[in-house]
Amino acid sequence: MPRILLALLCFLIAMPAQASTPWSRPAATMLLDYGRKIDSHGLDPRDYELDRLSTALGTGDQRGLDIAATRSFALMARDLANGRVPVDQRRLSYFRTPNLSPDAVLALIDRALSSGDIAAELDRLAPAHPDYRRLRAALLSLPADAAADRARLRANLERWRWLPRNLGPRYLIVNVPEYVAQLVDRGAVLATHRVIVGKPGTPTPQFTTTATGVILNPTWTVPQSIVRESVGALIRSRPATARARGYSWTQQGGSLQVVQQPGPGNALGQMKIDMPNPLAIFLHDTPSKSLFEKEERTFSHGCVRTDQPFDLAVEMLTGTDWSRARIDAAVAAGTTVTARLSAPIPVYIVYMTARADAKGRLNRFDDVYGLDSDIAAALGAGSLAATRQLSSMGCLAG
Repeated sequence: MPRILLALLCFLIAMPAQASTPWSRPAATMLLDYGRKIDSHGLDPRDYELDRLSTALGTGDQRGLDIAATRSFALMARDLANGRVPVDQRRLSYFRTPNLSPDAVLALIDRALSSGDIAAELDRLAPAHPDYRRLRAALLSLPADAAADRARLRANLERWRWLPRNLGPRYLIVNVPEYVAQLVDRGAVLATHRVIVGKPGTPTPQFTTTATGVILNPTWTVPQSIVRESVGALIRSRPATARARGYSWTQQGGSLQVVQQPGPGNALGQMKIDMPNPLAIFLHDTPSKSLFEKEERTFSHGCVRTDQPFDLAVEMLTGTDWSRARIDAAVAAGTTVTARLSAPIPVYIVYMTARADAKGRLNRFDDVYGLDSDIAAALGAGSLAATRQLSSMGCLAG
């Protein structure tokens, strides 16, 4: 059986036979028109079986129309809501959008058919963030021969579709290629800080976590990769120098466990945002202040080093009794202390190589990890539509 027929059969088996409301010709025509314009989202119309839908509209076969329209709607809904690129092809990304279940798709179809506004129902699945809308506008304004910019914007629109639809009223977002962290509150940028991110060999991943506090005078448990790379050799060859730099260590089994004590020379500096995550990636201070003056700032082992860290701490600790004076006093005391936030703050580490501002100007950032080309290839038309990954949730999962 051809793979496209297998995928269609799986889809039909995994779902009730059809939505409770049959597709009218006007509604199916609106869906066809939407699909032909879906390139405004950076998606390719050829991926949504529009020829099948157009053919079904030309016949009087209601069941054929219901199947074709349901299939096209479902494929568009899935890609707008979950992203077009399969999860296993999203290099360095740990974002996971909730999959649309077959029943959820049928409910969307019924709502769209009841309201008569097919486009609005599909558009609601895409990100509503102003940055996404501005990138769409920028894509539409590109000249036909701007192939490189078109590929760049398509890749970034796709990355936005991987993010949660509601980032929260107050959040911290780091854009790796821009080397910038921003604290955002109800759409207003409260603080912007330069950052240093991972080297190409130790890249900073894309993920989300939650900040709960600010650790002043943190200790640093040295990762085993860094022990093997440099710190272990320092301890073995020059132990007195290692102690002078704040390192203490123990031998456990066959590995050396190393901790750097608090102090201005600590690799984490004198501030670290408490944001537990399984990737062990944090935002923190650094003793290497001069590196913030570099234009390209890929120097870390994956963590994000933040310029003017105590200014950021003050903004994040708004609503608590942690003033700048109290923070400075705690840092001067030299002991490790955690200042708790008044409420948890979501943190997003993203990778956007383009951003359009409110005036429509397109800002481009170097693709420092070479990720855009992978997404551009995965967004290629046609080839993925026939091989949607199947799972226990049916053909829409993945």
